[in-house]
Amino acid sequence: MNIDRNRLIGSVIFIFILVFIDQWSKYLVVKYISIGTEYLSFFGDFFKIIHVRNTGILFSIGANINSSLKNLFFLVIPIIILVFVFCFILKETNKIARIALILILSGGIGNIIDRLFRPLGVVDFLDVKFFGIFGLQRWPTFNFADSYVVIGITLFIIYDLFAKNKSTDL
Repeated sequence: MNIDRNRLIGSVIFIFILVFIDQWSKYLVVKYISIGTEYLSFFGDFFKIIHVRNTGILFSIGANINSSLKNLFFLVIPIIILVFVFCFILKETNKIARIALILILSGGIGNIIDRLFRPLGVVDFLDVKFFGIFGLQRWPTFNFADSYVVIGITLFIIYDLFAKNKSTDL
């Protein structure tokens, strides 16, 4: 595999910055906001900063499974997937696709760090009103890493659907 050194360095720096932002924000939440406490509310109750922990994955799925399975499904498999994502980043020549993959990788790393070093679970703190859409009054509380993954997947899908065959390098 022929790897462009500048692309590698740029990707690693971007990943580091995103993971740093995620971890720094979680550090501040843990340091200054007690678990279960609402810290700030914006635009009425549309957006809140509240400290919660998630021992599961998306929407707390799997929070109650035993720790051996949890380690397999929430640590080992995601780490393997992230290694593959990193390999795709190194091969990808399209900037949009590479940014999407970097976002996905950074979000995954951010939440894996929490799973490894925060025994109470992944720190979530962004809480948004959802106005009853899909039966939810509030969207499940999330963090920057979760946002990176969602934005990255969305961006990659858009790229794959609309731009993939139009240009090899934007």
